[in-house]
Amino acid sequence: MTSASPTVLAIEGDSAWIVILAVSTVTLLAVLFLRRLIRRPGGLASGLLLILPLLLPLIAAVSFDHAALPVVAVLRPVNQSLLDGSRDLLHVLFLANDKNVVTAYALSETAGAWMLWIGLSVSSLMLIRRAIGTMLVRRLIHRSRPLGSGDEGDVRMMVEMLTDRSRLSKVPAVLVMPPGNSGAFAVAGKGGRILISPELLSELDRAELEGILAHEIAHLEARDVQVAFSAGFMRDLVAWNPVAHIAYRRLLADREVEADRRAVGLTGDPLSVASGLVRLCELRKGRRGRMDVVLAFGGGRVPARVSNLLALADGSAVMRAGGALPYMFAALLVAVLGLQAGAQISSGDAGAYAIVLGSAEEPADGTYWSPGDVQKANHMTKEERLQKGVIMARREPTDPIAFKAKFKNDWIKQWKHKVRRAGLDHEIQLWDLQKVNIITGSIGFYRLAPGAI
Repeated sequence: MTSASPTVLAIEGDSAWIVILAVSTVTLLAVLFLRRLIRRPGGLASGLLLILPLLLPLIAAVSFDHAALPVVAVLRPVNQSLLDGSRDLLHVLFLANDKNVVTAYALSETAGAWMLWIGLSVSSLMLIRRAIGTMLVRRLIHRSRPLGSGDEGDVRMMVEMLTDRSRLSKVPAVLVMPPGNSGAFAVAGKGGRILISPELLSELDRAELEGILAHEIAHLEARDVQVAFSAGFMRDLVAWNPVAHIAYRRLLADREVEADRRAVGLTGDPLSVASGLVRLCELRKGRRGRMDVVLAFGGGRVPARVSNLLALADGSAVMRAGGALPYMFAALLVAVLGLQAGAQISSGDAGAYAIVLGSAEEPADGTYWSPGDVQKANHMTKEERLQKGVIMARREPTDPIAFKAKFKNDWIKQWKHKVRRAGLDHEIQLWDLQKVNIITGSIGFYRLAPGAI
């Protein structure tokens, strides 16, 4: 029974796609484990640790030799490609069935380049989105006004006091956003800026406002804005990688939790920080427009953040002294682990993996190729060849080439001779499709290994 030509979706085991996915996964798991193990504020050092799952995969992808593109193609009978004289013929795939019969297929033009363009398009859109967000923030800064006198002057004094308690060398400027904008943001550059909406100045009490300002100062002190922006840029470069999105979201959530804890250290009042967070979320309810290039006080998982602050307030959690040293050792360990994982994937023969849709075609005339019979067949009639199951070397172009597995090496030798005669002297790779398991029906998962010569 003849079935439609199978379609193969394959990717080489040492390709950049696999390296990035594998190193992302390994480093993210390691970072989350070590971050949970250390469980203390680390400032910039802890932020750099959490950026490694986004940075190391890019370093590994560039550092190690690998193929760049996946393979997506409808397989063609090998003689069809040979007789067409295709200069794009790159691979010959041997697909075996349960009867130990091997069918040879040619893989020439693929959709790998299209997948590359799709990936580049997605990344480009994300980068354009980030550039637009940066421009919107700059525009918002230009439209914002400095603090005035009266109650707003008290806010300036509050910021100066909190800055003295922190490690910032310069008091950040506080700008009041125009009406219609809500929340509080930390913005890097020129010593740092804090943007705050007028409603927060009027609706929050002094302790709640102090908690919000302390949170933003904590972001500036730990250089979270720069870390988050760099991480977002690296996430956008590999926007097709789901692990990168997970790593980026975990980094943002971690920076918000740590800024809360550091704000408690500056104010000594975890309940006010929690209350300010809840009030801000109430004021912002139903509003949209958070930009991905700034860190907002209302970001992250708010219920979890409030729970952490309440735990600090009732004494069930204890503020532990911070320090960069544990995070530096952790970052070194993760870097070695991630690069080692990339090197292991890229070393030796990584083979390839494929999902095959469909099954091998049976010969249209029910006969199979066998060595030695080709010469004898020249002296046989067509009826004798059919009776003995012998097939001529020059088959119809649309017929698949099928043979018993024991004759594979003989077929390869003859086929290589035909390739040279056809003038296709470029290097052609031979691959065995070794079935790992059947997913469902005619869909199978295979490992591609170099074919025997």
